[in-house]
Amino acid sequence: MTAALGSLLLGYDIGIISGAIIPIRDQLGLSHTQIEIMTSSLLFTSVIGSIIAGAVADMIGRRKGLLIASLIFGGGSIGMACSDSFEELLTWRCITGIAVGMGLVICPIFCAELSPRRMRGALTSFNELFINVGIPLAYLVGLLLRGSSRDDWRWMLGSGSIPALALFFATMFLPESPSWLLKHGQQDRARIVVENLVHPSESPNVRATTVKLTLQEMREDMKAHASMASWSEMLFTPDNRPALLVGVGFAAFQQLIGLDSLIFYSVYSLTHYGVSETTALQVTLVMGLLKLLFTIITTQLVDVSGIGRRWPLLVGAGGCVLGMFIMAIATSFPVSHLTSGVFVCGILLFVSAFGLGYGPMCWLILAEMFQGPFRSKGLSLGSLANRGSSFLVVSTYLSMVHAISLSNTFLVYMAVCVIAMAFSYWFIPELQGKKIGSDARLKLRKACCM
Repeated sequence: MTAALGSLLLGYDIGIISGAIIPIRDQLGLSHTQIEIMTSSLLFTSVIGSIIAGAVADMIGRRKGLLIASLIFGGGSIGMACSDSFEELLTWRCITGIAVGMGLVICPIFCAELSPRRMRGALTSFNELFINVGIPLAYLVGLLLRGSSRDDWRWMLGSGSIPALALFFATMFLPESPSWLLKHGQQDRARIVVENLVHPSESPNVRATTVKLTLQEMREDMKAHASMASWSEMLFTPDNRPALLVGVGFAAFQQLIGLDSLIFYSVYSLTHYGVSETTALQVTLVMGLLKLLFTIITTQLVDVSGIGRRWPLLVGAGGCVLGMFIMAIATSFPVSHLTSGVFVCGILLFVSAFGLGYGPMCWLILAEMFQGPFRSKGLSLGSLANRGSSFLVVSTYLSMVHAISLSNTFLVYMAVCVIAMAFSYWFIPELQGKKIGSDARLKLRKACCM
């Protein structure tokens, strides 16, 4: 669970910037283009963080990589709070983005490699869960701080250093990943970590057998493709192609459907349509809590026999299509109590459906697709596609709204939701209970050949 706290940093920044955009715009005199650049800059540099994260995690370990990410995020949050110009704010936000990208890659790897197979789905899904804990927490902080002083936005952005500090000290007490220890020849330390993962109520014979089988699986996973760990073979080996194409495509679609246009710009979008800022802040808090609730529900379902990964994913995908359609219809009419209510209902439906499906499933499925030597690189590529797609959405949303209206913007995203749902139906297999890497790869190959 502590490893997943890194994802809380991303969620907190997403939530806090949504409430801070309007006071930042008013005090620094930013145009909507500058707001787009400032908001999306974190996502752009998170791509850089994603690229280097796999190498950092493989070189110095998952634990040390997470410690570095938390320090960068904390320093960046304080730097943003002290900024007096657009240029300063942009610089510190870019630095913070590197930490976000690192956390998004390292946290799922860490969780997957520290989790027993029977609990892997739920524990790996904690990454999305903690993103969704961070979002409403930040929305609440923004709601409480808004109007407290002329520099309320500085307190909002600076508060991001608190969860970063908590992550740093919590990670200090985590063990290193047993898979990483095995890869670097530290057999005894790996055994101790695995022994601590077995439930203490198990008998000594069961514990010894479980430890032996778990370490054996890890060794097999590492040896299976030990000679194929280079980037060139990761990208061009036919045996890896199904996992690579499906994983990267799925990670990109998770953001291309337009979630971050709502999460980052929820207050801006609602006030642009005509809703008061206070009401908009309250709506975003409810939105964040619903997204968190449905993510919690999914973490309880993914390891239940007969439910697994596919059904929550496909039901959530359908809800996203419907939510975008409702928003497009509502905003095609002039603002009124009725249309505002329908607009809000569409937003809440969309984020709830995302929390049920795409949100937690993306990182869980990516973590299960790749074998040991490929997992860090596979998660790096997935995060690269995911952050790149998020950057595309966040850096163009306000321009689209000003160019073609709110309603037509949501229609565009609805079309992408339909394509993403079809992609998920045809190419995402059920991976519940399968060994990380090998079994998943066979299932993906079958799905891609259908």
